[in-house]
Amino acid sequence: MSEKSESCCPPPSGKGGNGKYDLAVIGAGSAGFSAAITAAELGANVALIGHGTIGGTCVNVGCIPSKNLIRATESLHQAKAANRFLGIRGDAEITDWRAVMAQKDEIVTDLRQGKYIDVLPSYNN
Repeated sequence: MSEKSESCCPPPSGKGGNGKYDLAVIGAGSAGFSAAITAAELGANVALIGHGTIGGTCVNVGCIPSKNLIRATESLHQAKAANRFLGIRGDAEITDWRAVMAQKDEIVTDLRQGKYIDVLPSYNN
């Protein structure tokens, strides 16, 4: 998440205009984001506090990218394993590792954008 100056993002002035938050959620990963959205849907003025890239570990460097790479290499393994069956020739190799990594990066970027960044503007409180 990019750092913002105090003048950039003042506290909301809802609930009588007191300019205070009802809840501060620490962590902009999936759990923190879910908690902040739930509280906002219940009418709370919420501050979502995090460091690093929005979406946290799972979206950016954990679950999503690792599973993408695991599935890619599993496909490679399965193709090669087909040779154990008579009449089947499985021939697979990694021809462009940069393309595999670029696809993983694109999936991460799309999910971060669609599930986090694009969702924030709909919660003004």
